[in-house]
Amino acid sequence: MIRAKIRNRFLFLIIGLFGAVSQVYAFCTPAGWTVSCSVNGVQGYKVCGTNGFFGSCITPPPEEYTGDVVPKYKVLTVVYAPPGGNSSVSYQDSSSLGSTFSASNSFQSSYSMSVTANGGILGVGGSIGGSWGYGVNSLNSESMDIKKAISYGFTLGGADAEGIDNDNDQIWLWLGPKVNMTMTPNAGEWTVDDNELMDILYVHVYELKNPSRMEAGTVDRLEAYGITTADYPEILKANPLADPSIPLDTNRYKLVYTTIPYRSSDNGAQTTVSTGINFNQTNSSSSSVTSQYTVGMTQSGSVGFENLFTLNISQQGKWTWTDTDTRANSSGTSESASVSVRSPSSDYEGPTSILLYYDVIYKTFAFVPAPPGGVPPLEGSIVSLSGQPVSSKEVVVTVGGIDYRTFTDAQGEYRIYGDIPSNSSLEYTVDGLEVNPVIEQEETYIVLP
Repeated sequence: MIRAKIRNRFLFLIIGLFGAVSQVYAFCTPAGWTVSCSVNGVQGYKVCGTNGFFGSCITPPPEEYTGDVVPKYKVLTVVYAPPGGNSSVSYQDSSSLGSTFSASNSFQSSYSMSVTANGGILGVGGSIGGSWGYGVNSLNSESMDIKKAISYGFTLGGADAEGIDNDNDQIWLWLGPKVNMTMTPNAGEWTVDDNELMDILYVHVYELKNPSRMEAGTVDRLEAYGITTADYPEILKANPLADPSIPLDTNRYKLVYTTIPYRSSDNGAQTTVSTGINFNQTNSSSSSVTSQYTVGMTQSGSVGFENLFTLNISQQGKWTWTDTDTRANSSGTSESASVSVRSPSSDYEGPTSILLYYDVIYKTFAFVPAPPGGVPPLEGSIVSLSGQPVSSKEVVVTVGGIDYRTFTDAQGEYRIYGDIPSNSSLEYTVDGLEVNPVIEQEETYIVLP
């Protein structure tokens, strides 16, 4: 009797186990039999195998739709004008003007958007020569890098007015960039169309602020892409230095530790400082700086593409570019240019020292006046043995491994700005020669603090 109960319980256990297994693995026959199923709401099917069990649910791949989007423009870079008409800034082979940009913020946060591009060269049409390279950013699969080809260099001169005037800065626009897109219900990819010539045009800040000063040919070029005066304020956002009321963003603009004198002598004598400038930085931590703007656009494609695009775009009829500078730990940057700054006339009453900054988003150098009324941490003078001021002498003060550079002005005086602790150990170099605070060197008597 006891054995019968045990046997019955064992049989019930076996049957229960087989029942549970059938729930999970679904015993089936004959082999090849199919039944419907679904995964995350997507309908599919599963097949009965030769082992008597159904396989996993097979769902069809998401259907892909392709189309094109043409935003009105893309900001390529911002070029900052030097002070005065006899000054200039030059970007040559070693410079890499351009930006890192993404389109992810054009879409709902729930929709994944990445870049697909093997890299290549975009030809240039319009008023600016050269060509531009592009490729996927090494740190962010959602972003693309674009920069000028190394064989292309250019020089920008200042305006006739003396002093720094950011109204003369240039904002370079890529007009009507064509974006190729592939979309599925859950994710999409985009890239720039490299089969079309780039149409690049620069506009001055003063033209955007006062459209009546814009040349008729420039107006026609912009209007051909649907860019009107209503778009000008959004374009201006690329250059916050154009608005004096906006505080300097020291995350975007990095001090280059070079001070350029901008002052004539008492008798009106003018001098010119010509030098190379470099920005070198290695991050000790990750960082990200962005500039975001929204432009009008047109799109075209299949019905499926149009439906998906309309469903997932953040703002109907609007495309959002996000230009960014993203750095990982220990990633570095090295950029260079050359400047030539002519001192103003004796009638000039503006700032007498100019600080150089590097725009990490658009890879260009900006000219910023020293803080008004601010006292420079370091200042001194260089005179000849006869007591005459010696101008255009390069002075480098090394503090904590950082080289702070400047030049003597027409009065033989120099000023160095920067966050320099008052009790720092200082090393002086004048024209490449290390000197003590006061030294007689050939025909020059150097007076340092």
